[in-house]
Amino acid sequence: MKERLKAPELRFPGFTDDWEERKLGDITKISTGKLDANAMVENGKYDFYTSGIKKYRIDVAAFEGPSITIAGNGATVGYMHLADNKFNAYQRTYVLQEFLVDRSFIFSEIGNKLPKKIKQEARTGNIPYIVMDMLTELKLSIPQNNSEQQKIGSFFKQLDDTIDLHQRKLDLLKEQKKGYLQKMFPKNGEKVPELRFEGFTDAWEQRKLGESCRIGDIDHRMPKSVTEGVPYLMTGDFIGENKLNFENTKLVSIEDYDQLSKKIKPEYGDILFARYASVGAVRYVDIQRKFLISYSCAIMKPNIDIKGLFLYQLLQTDFMKRKIEFEINPNSQKNIGIDSLKKLKISIPIIEEQEKIGKFFKDLDNTIALHQLKLDLLKEQKKGFLQKMFA
Repeated sequence: MKERLKAPELRFPGFTDDWEERKLGDITKISTGKLDANAMVENGKYDFYTSGIKKYRIDVAAFEGPSITIAGNGATVGYMHLADNKFNAYQRTYVLQEFLVDRSFIFSEIGNKLPKKIKQEARTGNIPYIVMDMLTELKLSIPQNNSEQQKIGSFFKQLDDTIDLHQRKLDLLKEQKKGYLQKMFPKNGEKVPELRFEGFTDAWEQRKLGESCRIGDIDHRMPKSVTEGVPYLMTGDFIGENKLNFENTKLVSIEDYDQLSKKIKPEYGDILFARYASVGAVRYVDIQRKFLISYSCAIMKPNIDIKGLFLYQLLQTDFMKRKIEFEINPNSQKNIGIDSLKKLKISIPIIEEQEKIGKFFKDLDNTIALHQLKLDLLKEQKKGFLQKMFA
């Protein structure tokens, strides 16, 4: 059944016809794969789509594009791929074929409507999933003019390709950082790293973390919230690569701030270390403002013999993460004590080498943050276009 709709707010020139509402099941054939998720093989001939984002390979094909695949369950439920050539699919992956409407247009319109439908149908406490009726009965807004469908579909495909390109660049930069973290800090038992700046040859010195920085936390009391006051952050306010979320955060009175921070308080150049929940998550304080961090975090104040930016990167290496994991108390809520942190053994070079390492990673982090900002902006632009270019 077709239902006439008003035109969208933003259109390409030359198109004035009304749009109509159609059910997805009326404009495409929908089926599912038949295979288990572990059916993939290394170096297979064809793409294999599961309920994840990543594409795998398989030696047997059951479908041939042009198609759209939709993840039917799991953490990335609703994630879609444009599938071309021969391919196969997991049994909870939906496969759309034989389109009566431009495929790229349908891809964008499903991406606009399906997430809302999944959210509406989600059951509290359960991982969301898609059933066949959710797709066949999904109502889509479609222009009657095929040329308009194609123009919109092509526009969003180009935008998606640009987003994918920026995502790949960002992922590559993050992988490069992981590689540098492995090579520019000594591995277990070694006294020098694999990769060094020119001119540095001395062995790194081993010492306890508590000898190189003052470590503590604020008083263990939960203060009352106030409408105006000092931000009181928690580990949940660790966002992005090295950001702290000050928006809509809890505020405490100046009196509580002074009382809670008598022992120690976060300041510019400190390291914040999550002791509970996401144990080991770290942030370098690169802002000049008054705030508190919950006692679920340790505050590390570097001494004169260690640079904060160097320590921040050191704590992100796999070698240090394994050491931290070994010290975690395996209670109902995982945590690590202040004394355990102080006893952690670290290796440090001379100050000049620390400064070079710290600056190198700071520049790399800034590049990652810039690419993340561009990617987020593109995604926001896409949201805006989806709202304005669909009825």
